[in-house]
Formats: sequence, C-alpha cells, structure tokens
Amino acid sequence: MRKLRSPAAGRTAGQIATIAFALAILGQILLITGVLPIAWAWGGRQTELTPALQLGGLAAVIILALSAYVIRRRAGLVGGSSPGRLVIVLAWVITAFLFLNTLANFASPSLGEKLIFGPLALIAALACLVAAWSRLTD
Repeated sequence: MRKLRSPAAGRTAGQIATIAFALAILGQILLITGVLPIAWAWGGRQTELTPALQLGGLAAVIILALSAYVIRRRAGLVGGSSPGRLVIVLAWVITAFLFLNTLANFASPSLGEKLIFGPLALIAALACLVAAWSRLTD
C-alpha cells in the first residue's frame, strides 16, 4: 500500500488519468459531431443528436479537461509548488464522481456506455484514486 501512495505512483496514475480523460474528451467530441451514435451516451435514451445534446457534450468536454488539470496538479505533473487544499478536495470529488459514473455506465441500457465508457470511467476512477491518495514527497 505504501507504494501506491508514493510520489512516483501518483505521477504515473496522473499520466494514466490524463490519457483516460483525453480518450473521454475524444469520445464526447465524436458524439457531439455525430461520428458516434448518440444512443451510445445519455443512457441510450436519445435517438437524435439535438443542439441541447451537443451543448451538453461540450460542457462535458470542458469538465473533463478541467478534471484532467486538477488530477495532473494533484499528482505533481503541473505547477511548481504543492497543491492547495482546494485541489486536494477537488481531486477526491472527481474520484468519487468517476466511481459513480462507472456504476451508471455499467448499469446503462446503452451498449456503448457498458462496453466503452464504463471501462474507461473505471480506469480513470482508479487512476484518480491513486493520484488523490498519493503523497508528493517521501
């Protein structure tokens, strides 16, 4: 367990989380541009890509990008000094949200959420957990 709290583990987890967030952002962009079927998201309940869904996808892109920054900051991959209390709290909030999102994706009737976004959210959640739990110094 100590190794999972090490700065090196936190940095590695931060890199893995960054990749997962980037893939999720790519997925959202593919959804909002109509490349991927919209039924692969939003619980599989939507059949038509509407401007409101595109706006929701754009908001998701922004939230994912900000989340990636927070986790990178918490892992010591950006910024020079130790992260402040806000970054630490946000890292834990992002981690909790991702675990809830993982459960929702796996419970979704949408095959895309179950097979693509569920595993991706789980990887991101686990990586964020290690990054949030890690120490920046030994």
